[in-house]
Amino acid sequence: MYLMKPFITFLLLSAVIFTCEAQTRFQLNGQQVTSSAHRLYVNDQMKTRPSRFTFRTVNEALLFAQARFLSDATEGSTDKDTLWTDICIEPSVYWIDNPDDPAIRVSDVPLESPFGLKVKVDRLRLIGLSDNPEDVVIACNRGQTQGSDGNFTMLHFTGSDIQAENITFGNYCNVDLVYPRNPRLNRPKRNPAIVQAQLVICRGDRYTIRNCRFISRLNLCPFVGADHVDFDHCYFECTDDALCGTGTYRQCGFTFYGSKPFYATSREGATFIDCDIHSKVRGTQYLTKASSPVTMRDCRWTSDDPDLQLAWTPKPNPKHVCVMTGCTLNGRPYNVPTTPDVPMPMAPLGLPLQNQPDIIPGQWTLDAYKPSDLGEYNWSVRPAPAHPRMGGTGQINAPEPEPSVWAYGEGEDGAEGCFGLMPMVRGARMMYTGRDGEAYQGQTLSISLDPCKEMGQGFGSATGQYLDICIKFDTRTLTGYGLRFIRTPNHHNAVEVWLVEYQCGQITPITESQTCYLFRRGCKLTLTASEGTLTARISNDQYQPDDPALAQPMTLTAPIAHPNPFGGIHIQHTGSLGASATLFSDIHSSYLEK
Repeated sequence: MYLMKPFITFLLLSAVIFTCEAQTRFQLNGQQVTSSAHRLYVNDQMKTRPSRFTFRTVNEALLFAQARFLSDATEGSTDKDTLWTDICIEPSVYWIDNPDDPAIRVSDVPLESPFGLKVKVDRLRLIGLSDNPEDVVIACNRGQTQGSDGNFTMLHFTGSDIQAENITFGNYCNVDLVYPRNPRLNRPKRNPAIVQAQLVICRGDRYTIRNCRFISRLNLCPFVGADHVDFDHCYFECTDDALCGTGTYRQCGFTFYGSKPFYATSREGATFIDCDIHSKVRGTQYLTKASSPVTMRDCRWTSDDPDLQLAWTPKPNPKHVCVMTGCTLNGRPYNVPTTPDVPMPMAPLGLPLQNQPDIIPGQWTLDAYKPSDLGEYNWSVRPAPAHPRMGGTGQINAPEPEPSVWAYGEGEDGAEGCFGLMPMVRGARMMYTGRDGEAYQGQTLSISLDPCKEMGQGFGSATGQYLDICIKFDTRTLTGYGLRFIRTPNHHNAVEVWLVEYQCGQITPITESQTCYLFRRGCKLTLTASEGTLTARISNDQYQPDDPALAQPMTLTAPIAHPNPFGGIHIQHTGSLGASATLFSDIHSSYLEK
């Protein structure tokens, strides 16, 4: 958080009153130097002494630098546009956020990620006092749903002319912290399930980063947001949506654990020069998820997969020029052709379906709804009408022609090339109402599911994002039985599943949860209600993991505690959209023992 005024005043008064006190001497670039107002010294083995410009934590030094900057700006200091502040950091591990605090981090700004520390300052240098960046570690260990409500980000800088050198920036939420210099400072990852765990977001220009390491997985965010960032002799470990799109990377090293390390780059594009890049991906390694410019010169690629193919992006746009020259893959010359100057065949845009909010016997209802078990999550559908048309305790959208809740079209990423019905708003719901006067006994439903998520996690995050598919359903009272697919913090490559009972909109699990690796492209579900038993069978003939046991079909069963005569169908998607959505096709239902 930004420093409060009382603490700013305390720091500045401490420094002013005791400036005659002896300052701290230390080694910088082989020379003995003295701490000062513009050369702050950080050593976790010493006490914080603002009067000596000496601090035990990086947080305190950053806040002191901010206080000086804000004070100079307020007083109109004549040297405020020329002097730099150096923060010189002795080797150790410095936690920006207390890793042992059990409290969940929540942003105090709506729709903003929680931050470990926000700093407003210009002309700042962060200098690790070792040539080995592994010796000076600035750390946190929180991510989405794992110690944080939101995509936790360690640092936020507002300001220009920021430099860093000889430092490791690490979010050890999903990566073990290994500190060779002092193994007692090692710390295991918070959770093996990979979530959005970010490092540094900034707003400003002219950022220069030398000999630094950036360690996390999803959404790495190494100084993302600055207008121009130069990385020189740096190292990055990440999965997807991770790198700085305004960056120029010179003689840097990378390990890619995901197939799309950029979501997108800037208008000018990202540039790689004389870099070493290792891919852990099998199949195709892309650079960007969304088409955008990239330049790569004299770079050396290696891969775990001897048959790896490199490509710019799944669907290149000719207006985004991408160029590769002088590069190799596993020691052999390799070139990804320059972006074509003619448009690639584009899939047709999704065909919007007309919303149908009314419940009509023998017909489908297409609307949006927030179920009753998601009250703690801050999202909503459009306001309910004055005369609700059905039971339940959630919200229902009013009948409006726009936006369409469902559309027919092609999926993205893992569902590219698959066509079906896809949700267009969060909470999209599809229900079939049985005919009046019919007493339905048994029922079966089969459906094909093609999630856009490639890794099997199914949804954008573990924030109440799930898919319920139900049969024996009364659409008026929201009563029936079904199966839930849900993303939880326990997995980044699987979902959890269990059978559920709906009773007047209240949802209750009726089996224990099981881990499911099958919820990815090619997933098939068959639900059957017969002779007092609900059975769900999940299969996926397209999934071919290294461990064949993960691809075995799953069967879940539970007794139907409250038999009913209903014959409706209920499909509820509460996940995020686009590349986190699921496509639905081949929906077939029949009735048994009628």
